[in-house]
Amino acid sequence: MTKQELILNFVNQYNRPFGVDTVISLTDIDIDTVESVLEELLAMEKIKQVEDDPPIYVRVNRYNTKVGYQHYRGWSFDLKATHQLLDVLEKGKYKSIRDIAQVIKRSRQWVYIYLEALASIEVIDLRNFTYVVISRKNVPNIGRKVTKGILSQLRSLNKISSYRLIR
Repeated sequence: MTKQELILNFVNQYNRPFGVDTVISLTDIDIDTVESVLEELLAMEKIKQVEDDPPIYVRVNRYNTKVGYQHYRGWSFDLKATHQLLDVLEKGKYKSIRDIAQVIKRSRQWVYIYLEALASIEVIDLRNFTYVVISRKNVPNIGRKVTKGILSQLRSLNKISSYRLIR
């Protein structure tokens, strides 16, 4: 392993702010090499400098933040995944959760939970037994209000050739 690879390995695993002294003490590499490699990493935006004197660095994106609203049993909703699901629904005519799960490469349970949450906030609906996207304006509210059993209610409305009125 080269010195540069060793320093890069250190940076990728170290979650705390660090300085040149920390890198030297934990990797046993000379100061000139450490400083030059840290300058390269700064230029490549793998690390950022948070303090000037002495220079203190942190790894970029060292914490994976996940913004979402909690649902039952610890489920949290990811807005990016929600938009991917809506893109899939808009491109095709899907009548079953199984077909959607195969296309999006997620479990049927995952698709069911997301569809239930989206139907609860009036983002999707079931028209002629096909899932359709009504509007994306309420997507940021996913998970705040989930009506259990709403998908079966929508199927029941479709059986009598009806659909719910969206405000």
